[in-house]
Amino acid sequence: MSNLLSASAIFSYIGYIVIAIVVLLCMVLIHELGHYVAGKMLKFKINEFSVGFGPKLLQKKKKNGELISLRAFPLGGYCAFEGEDADGNENPESFNNQKPWKRLIVLFFGAFFNFISGILFSFILLISHGYDLVQVKTINETSINYGQNQEQILQVGDVFLGVEGNKIDFVNDKYLSNLITESVDKNYAKYDGEFLETLPNFTEDGKVYYLVKSPILYNIQRDGKKIDVQGYVNVVYDGETKECMGWTLMKNEKADEEEFSIQTYKYTFLESLVQAVPYACKWAWKVLVILFHLITGQLSLKAVGGPVTTIRVIASSTSQAGFTYILMLLPALAVNLAVFNLLPIPALDGFQMLFVGIEAVRKKPVKRKVVNMINNIGLIVLLGFVIIVDILQFIL
Repeated sequence: MSNLLSASAIFSYIGYIVIAIVVLLCMVLIHELGHYVAGKMLKFKINEFSVGFGPKLLQKKKKNGELISLRAFPLGGYCAFEGEDADGNENPESFNNQKPWKRLIVLFFGAFFNFISGILFSFILLISHGYDLVQVKTINETSINYGQNQEQILQVGDVFLGVEGNKIDFVNDKYLSNLITESVDKNYAKYDGEFLETLPNFTEDGKVYYLVKSPILYNIQRDGKKIDVQGYVNVVYDGETKECMGWTLMKNEKADEEEFSIQTYKYTFLESLVQAVPYACKWAWKVLVILFHLITGQLSLKAVGGPVTTIRVIASSTSQAGFTYILMLLPALAVNLAVFNLLPIPALDGFQMLFVGIEAVRKKPVKRKVVNMINNIGLIVLLGFVIIVDILQFIL
C-alpha cells in the first residue's frame, strides 16, 4: 500500500511540474504575442512565431509565408522578424529598415502585453481570493476584541486596513501580523509592573509566561466606511525578565478559532476593477525593490532562481496550497517578466530599445555586428547567471 501511495504522490508531483511549465510557457507566449501583434499592426515582415525552442515538432505555413511552429523545449518561444539580426537587408518590411519609433513600439509591446495580463490576473485574484487584506471571520463574546460595557470593538466582516495609521502594504512586507508586531515592539517591549496571579499564563520548558491585555488601534473598513477602532492584543511576557516574547489576539493559549479568526478578504467586483492596476503597479515596484536589494547586497542570490527553481517552487507550492497559489503567482510572474524585459540588459528587449534609442538620437544605427556581439556575450553571461542561481538553490 505504501508503495502505491508513494507512486501516486510522485505522479501527482509530476503533474504539478507540468502545470508549472505550462504557466511559464503561457507567460512567455503572452510576451511574444505582444511583439507579434505590434509587428502585424506596423507592417513588419514576420518569418516565424514559435512556441518553444529547439527541434520543431509541428509547423504550419500561412499564406503570407509566416511559419507557426511548435518546438521540443517548452520553456519559451520567439517571434522572428525579417532582418532582425543583420545589416543590409533590402526588404523594406524587414525589422532594421523600419523607423526607430516603430521598432521601439514592437520591442515595448512584449513587456506591455505582460503587464496588461498582470492587470487581468490581478483582477481575477482579488475578486476570487483576495491577497493582502484580511477580515474578521469569527468572533464571540469571550474574545478580547469583542467589546466590554456595550462597547463594540471588532465585528464579523471588519476588514483590516492597517494598525495605528500604518497601512498594510505587501510591497514592503507590511501585513497585519507585521504591523501588530511593530506596534507591540514599540509600545510593549517590557512589562513595567508586577504580574498578577489573575493574569492568563502558561508554562513552557519550565518558564512561566503571562498574557497582558494591551490596547492597540486598528484601522478598519466596516460597511464600506474607514474607521479607527480601539482594540486589544494580548502581549506575551517572560515571567522572569518581563520582556515581550510575542503577542496573540486570543484570550489565552488554549483558545481556538471559534473565539476569534480571520480570513483573506475577497474584493468586490468594483473594488477589484479599481484596484487591479494599482496592485499590478505595486508588484512592478516590488520587483524593482528586490532588484535594488540584490545589487546592494541586502538580498542574497539564494533568494532568486532561474527557470528550474521557478518550476520547482511553483510545483511544490501548488501541491501544498492548491491552485490558489497559481492565482496568487500569475500577477507576480506577469509583472516580473514585464519589468525585467525593459531593463537595458543584453538579451532583453530593454537592451535592444537602448540601441534603437541611440540610433534615433544620432540619426545613424550602431553597427549590427557590434550590437550582436554585445548581445551574445550578455546572453552567455545571463545564462551562466541563471544556471548559477539555480545551482545555489540546491547546494546552499
